Amino acid sequence: MTRLLDENRRWLVLGTLFLAAGANVGSSNYAFGLFVEPLETTFGWSRTAISASLSFTAVGALASPIIGRLMDRHGARPVLVISLALMGISFLVRPAMTELWHWYGLSFLQFIGISGITVLPAGRLIPIWFPSSHGRMMGITVAGINVGGITIPFIVNVTLGASGWQAAYVAMGVIAVALAALALLFIRERPPDAQDDSAGAAQDVISRMSGLPLSAATRTRSFYAIVGALALGNFGHAGVFPQLIPHFTELGVPATWAAITVTVMAVAGLISKPTFGYLSERMTARRAMMLTLSGQCVGSVLLVLSPITAWAGLPIFGVSMGAHSALMPLLVQESFGSRHFGSIMGTVTMFTLIPFGLAPIIAGRTFDVTQSYTLAYLGFAVLFVIGAAGLTQMRIRGENEFV
Repeated sequence: MTRLLDENRRWLVLGTLFLAAGANVGSSNYAFGLFVEPLETTFGWSRTAISASLSFTAVGALASPIIGRLMDRHGARPVLVISLALMGISFLVRPAMTELWHWYGLSFLQFIGISGITVLPAGRLIPIWFPSSHGRMMGITVAGINVGGITIPFIVNVTLGASGWQAAYVAMGVIAVALAALALLFIRERPPDAQDDSAGAAQDVISRMSGLPLSAATRTRSFYAIVGALALGNFGHAGVFPQLIPHFTELGVPATWAAITVTVMAVAGLISKPTFGYLSERMTARRAMMLTLSGQCVGSVLLVLSPITAWAGLPIFGVSMGAHSALMPLLVQESFGSRHFGSIMGTVTMFTLIPFGLAPIIAGRTFDVTQSYTLAYLGFAVLFVIGAAGLTQMRIRGENEFV
């Protein structure tokens, strides 16, 4: 049995990361809205008070450099296991809530380790286990986000209808804890040809990695080019995507048809992640990211010209935006290596979440003043071009993952 596990270890690692990504985003983002009305009915809390719990994503962003540094020091497995366990516990305890502060405390527990579930461990482990195809495999791994965005809300919706919101939270908690157990069982931090499973094996892998430390990385133009590109690219996810349905209805598209935009985006994202992961192996992650930012620009412009061009621009924008999460860790590794990937990626993540606070306000204010999202979308298109241009200042390391 042990031999069979070792022979298939890299696929078990990929599968665990794929499922973890889906559970993380599916439960934290996609399924959140399904609980708002039941919680409002049960406790009498306002929707503003319930939705305010999402602000704890900022806590997760602030914690990401710390989590990244811990991963650099101790490896990805303990970080992934603990982060999944914290999320699972936060869900399992929610049926016992009686006060609003319980809701906030458990939301804090859920989000504090959120960066330790998807991008950080995947960005570290995939190049170790798939050194010659890490772009494609990174794309497949983060495609779990799209799969989780479909399956987790379905599970929650069925459980809600059958047994109530308490049982739905228990179901999500069981999934997260089960994934923590899988991570403990399957995740190993060593190259595929290594045979040592001792406690020091992960540290041995770490010692053989190459790359700049955070202090040196922050003194390079590449660091700020990457931060700028990723932050500006996130205006698509934070500013364009959430307004698609109301934007299409403003263009005169019937509401039932406008709702299809979400499905188109999900399918486009599912296709784009492995596709651009593969392209990153052929043209570098930098050029692939420049292509996606350019695609977001073109898609955003087409979205505002007319209903016909909007439908043409939607898949272009969806494919381009969907590839963003797959290319993020590849971009950082391409410039700075993997030895200190956790601390660098964690710091980059902290800054690139700023658009999630700004973009909704910009889009909302633009609509209030002009009764249209056109100016906001065009403004975001300009930001995408600036982000792509900034990547011309990024430099690529000329050495292998392991030395």
